Amino acid sequence: MQKLIQFIVILVMFALVGYFLFTWSGAILTWATIIGEVFAVVIAVRLLLWDQRNTTSKIAWLAAVFVLPVLGVVLYLFFGRNPQNRIFTANQVKEKEKLIEAIHNLPIPQSDKELPELSKSLYSLTDIRPINGNKVTILTNGQETFPAILEALRKATDHIHIQYYIYRQDEISTEIRDILIEKAKAGVTVRFLFDGMGSAHLKEEFLEPLKQAGATVYAYDPVRSIWIARTANLRNHRKMIIIDSKIGFTGGLNVGEEYRSNTPDFEVWRDTHVKIEGTGVLELQESFLFDWVYMENRAGAADEFISEAGIARYLSAQQAEDADDWVQIVYGGPYDKEKWVRDSMLDLMDSAKKSVWIASPYFVPDEESLAVIRRVSMSGIDVRVIVPGKGDRGVSFHGSNAYIQTMIDAGAKMYSYRDDSFIHAKVMLVDGERAAVGTANFDIRSFRLNHELMVFLYDRSDAVVQLERDFNADFLESHLFTEAEMKAKSKTQRMKETLASLLSPIL
Repeated sequence: MQKLIQFIVILVMFALVGYFLFTWSGAILTWATIIGEVFAVVIAVRLLLWDQRNTTSKIAWLAAVFVLPVLGVVLYLFFGRNPQNRIFTANQVKEKEKLIEAIHNLPIPQSDKELPELSKSLYSLTDIRPINGNKVTILTNGQETFPAILEALRKATDHIHIQYYIYRQDEISTEIRDILIEKAKAGVTVRFLFDGMGSAHLKEEFLEPLKQAGATVYAYDPVRSIWIARTANLRNHRKMIIIDSKIGFTGGLNVGEEYRSNTPDFEVWRDTHVKIEGTGVLELQESFLFDWVYMENRAGAADEFISEAGIARYLSAQQAEDADDWVQIVYGGPYDKEKWVRDSMLDLMDSAKKSVWIASPYFVPDEESLAVIRRVSMSGIDVRVIVPGKGDRGVSFHGSNAYIQTMIDAGAKMYSYRDDSFIHAKVMLVDGERAAVGTANFDIRSFRLNHELMVFLYDRSDAVVQLERDFNADFLESHLFTEAEMKAKSKTQRMKETLASLLSPIL
């Protein structure tokens, strides 16, 4: 009934606005333009004098607010505000600080293996430790990922922490939800977190049985009011599951039938996920708990996890049997002063001696990352990038294609995955020895606007070897762009790409 009333009110408001626009369209348009230009000037002064974002992004927003003064100003108010200006509650700040102090002081069992050289740099950069004593398994596509997740969920005995950017209402999402309900009824603690924008379609009727079973459910920064302007463009893009502090999953796959290649849009949904067993699960748990206490937003939200009993239950991962892989899990978001995820990926790229291979569904680098990858390529490193041959979003698809020529000019090999399918994997492989796999695309949104997470792998472990095999298989399924076809592009296609690239800093 409440939703029906809200819908009727919105409908009446649109009708009234439409009537007044029709009646007084000339005067309203004039005044709206004048007011829009005034606001555009105010926004311009703010951007130029007090905003710390990069120059390209500033220019893009200045163009938007002056060329389209009304629409541009509205877009800026919802999507353009600097996340560094976000003000958090005292509870959110205090509880996160308590978690940081407790978790970073925990002793973690480690073998005497020598630290990988790059891991030392990333530790200095991010203060996130490399941890060995893990068994890391690469899960290729939904056909491997979902069976592994379902099996692990059914074996849970103490707690399940689950977080997704997109969680559908379809066959696979219902199957997972029903397992969570079964486990919650059996006494397993279930905490379920989904992004309020990416999963805005999730209905209360779908979630209510989960809540009734005893699970705690939060929408991360939900879309409910005008206050969405604070967070509308700053989304939590992480995907992870932690089970009993023993097993963790993360990577590119959300929950939905498209990730099992079961929708008509794409013949194959090519994606990569990772399963971690061992001490490295602690770092996944850390990321989840930071987001959880943020959403709880109350005094004492962290206490359950950092008490003596809480540490034993949630933060005491054990070394895996018969495996000793390194993992270093770097996570970050728009409110961090430094761009930890992006900079860690750039450090990985800069460590290359022979090759850098990247798969990303959206290749829209910012100035710094474009400069690094072009420099690496021009230095004689074998740089290869796979992007989709068929996009899921027009602007992002054309924005990615806008960078193909400049990458070819730098000596890189640019590939498009098969044109009836979609590559959604977020993977970087360097020298066939080190890799990063996780949730971050190689684009401005993941680098600056989203909450993301990447798992760094070292020492040509079995997981790294599997990523190399997957890359070689993907190259065979992909088309290598040539100079000739770049020159043969139509003017219409060039215009689409140019416009998309102009918008890329604010995508």
